[in-house]
Amino acid sequence: MAPASLTTEDGLREYLNTHAVKYTDVKLLTGGTANYVYRVTLPDGRTIIYKHAAPYLSSNNNFAFDDARMDYEDRALELLPPLLNKELPNSSVHAVGWNSYDRDAKLLCIEDGGDSNLKAAYADPKLNIPEIGKEIGEWIAALHRSSTQASFSLTDEHDLHANNPIAVYIYGHSYRGLSQSLPEYGHDAKFGEQILEEFGSRLRTENECVCHGDFWPGNVLVKFKEGGSSVDLTVVDWEITRRGNSATDVGQFACEAFLLDRFRGGRGLRASFLRAYAGAREKGATRGGSKIGRMWMKRMIVQWAVHAAYWTTRVEWTDREGTQKLVDMGVEVTKAVFREDWKFLSASELFEGVDDVWGNIWESA
Repeated sequence: MAPASLTTEDGLREYLNTHAVKYTDVKLLTGGTANYVYRVTLPDGRTIIYKHAAPYLSSNNNFAFDDARMDYEDRALELLPPLLNKELPNSSVHAVGWNSYDRDAKLLCIEDGGDSNLKAAYADPKLNIPEIGKEIGEWIAALHRSSTQASFSLTDEHDLHANNPIAVYIYGHSYRGLSQSLPEYGHDAKFGEQILEEFGSRLRTENECVCHGDFWPGNVLVKFKEGGSSVDLTVVDWEITRRGNSATDVGQFACEAFLLDRFRGGRGLRASFLRAYAGAREKGATRGGSKIGRMWMKRMIVQWAVHAAYWTTRVEWTDREGTQKLVDMGVEVTKAVFREDWKFLSASELFEGVDDVWGNIWESA
């Protein structure tokens, strides 16, 4: 008998029946673009998530996407939680829990972190956004500090040079796209090529630590604890995790936090995240961890600026005039990095309210 197709609810039901997994309901979840994700209800009422990678995007079957990406998510969820629990044992943030993985079927079973992510929940007045930003900043710093010696090889746990090639390529998309998107908003395509050559090309060789690879509020699930006074924050979507430069995770999250603050109510996510991350890395350095300095900051700032200049032209946040301002901002910030112009950078929206902390790091280099 041919194996079940895991791209439909009926296919997953057939798989579960074949593997003697008892359940009462299977529901295909919507909203993602890459994988087939299902919520499965167990007989005791608990729910779990099954996530299947096909060799193409779930949203576009004509777009090939290596299904080995799920092997790397499985590797991340096996490797990283013990390191994080040791480094930061009492955090409200955690990597999504792992239950099982069928490598042949590319089917991962994980914890159900709930329906709401931080981007969608940002405006909820019950959420203490500055505290959440602080928790997330400290948590991602713990991931970066604790994983410098963590191998991401699927075959050799001692190989620190192996990487997730799918993730490296995908993460370079915004850098490769700048030469096309910048002229749409009146900027020189050659400047996009310069950014790609100087910074985007580094993705192939950067090897500081393990990076989540798609670290933004949409991949942080928010669930209120019993009583409703505090939240659990579950970090999901680890399939493009890679070894790389921690600055890229920070720049991406800081940009998405900036956009939420700018367009959804100014609740302080960016500033609290950046202040907490800087503090956690400085504290870690006093215990023998790697220190961040000007070169690291330049990498982080460029990631923030590239994200602002490219992704806001592809994901709608505002009207054409507003998008133009975001692209202009990203371009000018990147030019300031090339000039090493801290006076300009410190006055930018990236460092508003946190320029004191980050200025010390810039000058300490």
